[in-house]
Amino acid sequence: MTASILNDTLRRQIEDLHTRYIRTIDDDRLEEWPALFTETCLYKITTRENYDQGLPLAVMECRSRGMLVDRVTGLRRINVYEPQRYSHQVSGLTVEQIDERTASCRSNYLVVRTTGDGSMILFSAGIYLDRIVLQDGCTLFAERVVVADSRRIETLLAIPL
Repeated sequence: MTASILNDTLRRQIEDLHTRYIRTIDDDRLEEWPALFTETCLYKITTRENYDQGLPLAVMECRSRGMLVDRVTGLRRINVYEPQRYSHQVSGLTVEQIDERTASCRSNYLVVRTTGDGSMILFSAGIYLDRIVLQDGCTLFAERVVVADSRRIETLLAIPL
């Protein structure tokens, strides 16, 4: 397999991983979300301000698939919220570095929330910074850092971004 074919194939696999990621959230199949990550992983949400200043502050940080599972379990058991839908839009995917097992990626995201009464609000916008590994023939997130453009974070940031 030539390098260009490998890159095209890997890019399609990464795009598929992104699609599966947003579908599990937008279709409220959150129990499937942790399976998109490696066992030892990083899922972190921070603000653009903190990220640009190199500050290690996070709005949320999970360092294993088990912590992601706990997050979903807690969300299902504790948080009672009005019916709402989320719609993620992902664009501008760039694959910045590839080796045989790893890709470093960046993409833009936008999340719109629609409440039970039909009102829509911009929930969050920013960038995803990912380290993705090819493991056993499939792509998984080893690291997903969500950098939200605004420092105004929903107090009920219960769902993954």
